[in-house]
Amino acid sequence: MEDSEFKISQEYVDELVGLVEHVRDAQFSIGDALMYIIELHGGQKSKVIKYLAGVLQISASSLYDYHRVAKIWTPDFRQIYQSLDWSIYRNANPNDPEDRALLDRCIDEGWNASRFREEKYPNIKDPVKMLGSAIGILGRLITDEMLTEHEDAEVRDAIVLLEDVRDKRLG
Repeated sequence: MEDSEFKISQEYVDELVGLVEHVRDAQFSIGDALMYIIELHGGQKSKVIKYLAGVLQISASSLYDYHRVAKIWTPDFRQIYQSLDWSIYRNANPNDPEDRALLDRCIDEGWNASRFREEKYPNIKDPVKMLGSAIGILGRLITDEMLTEHEDAEVRDAIVLLEDVRDKRLG
């Protein structure tokens, strides 16, 4: 079966859409609850989050993220910009007019979260930065001694090649 013929039953797609929406709503609910609990405990955000991270066995960074997103995405903004991917909510500030313009384009043009990030942070698509990231990742493989001697030599050659391409782009 070719990819153009591949299809999943709409029933399954609808069920998954509902589950994804439920997850997003739960993330906002967690953030809303955190705002309430933090206020209830005198604004001691770090203590509340540290405690709950341990009890819930979830990373503190996730809880901080839920709190931050729920705080800036008030119910009014959530209503205006409904049904976006959680990553878009995480990367956008509805209080920023430039972000609101991007959110409007996102909705009008049907962007996914990756496209939104690329539009918001154009440097992500910068080839020189991407080459630098690749060089850094490959360098960690060598530094952490994760490779055989033969692989190490090949990765070093690849790094030299990538550095050459990057340096030519830099002029």
